[in-house]
Amino acid sequence: MTKRLNLIILVGIAGVFLLVVPLFVGSYWLHILILMFLNMALVAGYRLLYETGLASFAHCTFYAIGGYTSALLAIKLGLPFGICFLAAGIVPALGAVFIGRLAVRLEDIYFFLVSFALFAVVDVVLKHWVSFTGGFDGISGIPPIMGLQGEIPYYYIIMTFIAVTMFILYRLDRSRFGAELLAIGAADNLAEAVGINVVRHRTLAFAIGALFAGFAGSLYAHYAGYINPTGFSFWLTVYILIWCAVGGYRKFWGPVAAAAVLTLVCESLRVTGTMQAVLYGVVIVIVITVMPHGIAGLVDTLRERRVKAPILGWLGSFFKGD
Repeated sequence: MTKRLNLIILVGIAGVFLLVVPLFVGSYWLHILILMFLNMALVAGYRLLYETGLASFAHCTFYAIGGYTSALLAIKLGLPFGICFLAAGIVPALGAVFIGRLAVRLEDIYFFLVSFALFAVVDVVLKHWVSFTGGFDGISGIPPIMGLQGEIPYYYIIMTFIAVTMFILYRLDRSRFGAELLAIGAADNLAEAVGINVVRHRTLAFAIGALFAGFAGSLYAHYAGYINPTGFSFWLTVYILIWCAVGGYRKFWGPVAAAAVLTLVCESLRVTGTMQAVLYGVVIVIVITVMPHGIAGLVDTLRERRVKAPILGWLGSFFKGD
């Protein structure tokens, strides 16, 4: 009960803070926060498959498919945002189901290579099918959501999206389905032996992640008003993998917190160019050497050792079992 109360209090404080942020920051930092929200949704969805022991290189591909689907439907067919948004999630989710049914039976490395092939194929299509995707120039003139302009309305819309996304995915994580995903990741053969359908669970996890990635892509496209292939690059997938490793994928909040913090820090260093790469390199080295199970694993270790420092002890007790 105390843990639940602490969680409610923390979420409430964070919610109030995020609601009033637009009153104190300019458009630049609102833009950074919008990107942070989208990255949190991406990594939270990706974590579902990662829990099962499979790493995909196609997650930003689903993000791109969602963005392009929404943009093309809005521009070429003139469909309203609601329909474009739903299609942006459904199309990559169906693609993930089709590919997942074929690929999740493969060994880890071969699944990763299949997902990399999907990334490469879609990347080529986006860059070279000029008549359809606009090629390297991308698609411009994407209509805004309900005619909204400026960062503030989009900030609240996307913040609402991330709140709903986090709630749904957190409930999934705490459900029997989430426990079975972790069991598959720990020992897929044993999980199958006790009656868990490994192929179905991995495929469903792959599809759910693609669904939310597609939704995020739609919001990004209509917010930016312009998309091109460079917005869904090789490095975005690398960053998603890093967020999972840094945060610690065994806890729901780990990758989400890592995505939030690293997005804020790295986007603030964008003008420095190489400093972003240096920061990520330093973070990877620290995680490998000091925190092999990520931030979440470190918190668990502090809890188990009963650290005497008040702040660290509070952190350990707060995140106990979650």
